[in-house]
Amino acid sequence: MDAHLNTLPAQPTTPLPPIPEPIRGSVMGTFAHHTVTVRMPGIARRLLVDNDFLSEVAKRVKTLIAGLPDGPVRAIQDIAAPDIADWQRYTAPHLGKTWLEVPWFFAEHYFYRRILEATGYFRPGPGQGVDPFATEKARGLLASQAGTQALAVQMDGRPGDPGRTQAALSRLLLTAALWGNQSDLSMWPVDKSDRPDHHDASQQDAHLVVDETPAILAYLLKPASLPEQVDLIVDNAGFELVCDLALAEFLLSSGTVKTVQLHLKAHPTFVSDATVEDVHRTLAGLGTGPHPSVQRLAERLHNHLESGRLRLLDAFFWNSPLEFWEMPSEIRQVLAGSNLVISKGDANYRRLLGDRHWSLSTSLADTLRYFPAPLALVRVLKSETVIGLQPGQADWLSRQDPGWMTSGKWGLVQFWPGG
Repeated sequence: MDAHLNTLPAQPTTPLPPIPEPIRGSVMGTFAHHTVTVRMPGIARRLLVDNDFLSEVAKRVKTLIAGLPDGPVRAIQDIAAPDIADWQRYTAPHLGKTWLEVPWFFAEHYFYRRILEATGYFRPGPGQGVDPFATEKARGLLASQAGTQALAVQMDGRPGDPGRTQAALSRLLLTAALWGNQSDLSMWPVDKSDRPDHHDASQQDAHLVVDETPAILAYLLKPASLPEQVDLIVDNAGFELVCDLALAEFLLSSGTVKTVQLHLKAHPTFVSDATVEDVHRTLAGLGTGPHPSVQRLAERLHNHLESGRLRLLDAFFWNSPLEFWEMPSEIRQVLAGSNLVISKGDANYRRLLGDRHWSLSTSLADTLRYFPAPLALVRVLKSETVIGLQPGQADWLSRQDPGWMTSGKWGLVQFWPGG
């Protein structure tokens, strides 16, 4: 089942004060500065290589590149787009400022929305509804065939296999969903060889900054307490989406959960972020693949979709620069009905914290008290935003890897039980 959640007026409930200032790209040497000055222009240039744009579309993309990073923020000009009123509101406080002066979280979302404006995603014509990142996403899914097959075989298991317990397989799939977050095409395009990749379990364990997986599983699998609903806020398409779908399928087929809802982007963004269409395209690819275990996984997922136990929801909120405590009332209501919300990836983590300069030792309870349900945070670190660390832990991590916050080599699984 697919559904679109409308953007309704927000009902803000903020973290405990004081709330720090937003991260901006104006500070030299930060990952935010590198993103605005290097990564974003590079992503737009790659877009020109991957797509056979009409000359006027290519010109608009080149104009966008030329405005980075010192050009002014202007209003979105897609007058007929369904999100135009929202974007007029989002840009109003920043008009005339440079890309480096505005909050980094706004700058990134605004950049990807400007790409859709340039390519005509919402305008009648050749580019309407065309994903400008489709080529890169297809490469990512193709490159993940071996990992997908291995995961599907693990899920098939063997009768009587002592390793195929509910808890063991839940942990395996949650771990796969975590490290699948390294498949981020905005950070590491498919043809780049520098993408971090922890295939070995010992490597994965050694690179966990926080691991509260046991607490999540104890909460989720406690006897005589079948959760009605788990909500998974999805991040990337490709192998990460396969891992997320595998986790959802197991939760449903094992009887762990009655309903799983996947929350997806309303339109393409951040190169590889997943949309409802990406889910359907991925399932079609899995279902027609050569390996029987992969075909069976796709069939089970199709059955869950048809029965309504697996639901696909999208909303423009996930494409917005809004902080999580500004979530629309309809989304808050949906999440409030969840027994557990699983937040995947870096951008969702940043949204939960407002992408601000929190102290690394700030507790989850102080920042997430506004959230309406128990929450699992599953993420590979790709930005300078993290909380919940122990005293001295950041110093130890800096000695191991000076770029630990942004290298994509380190992951965390955190749990906030609500309340």
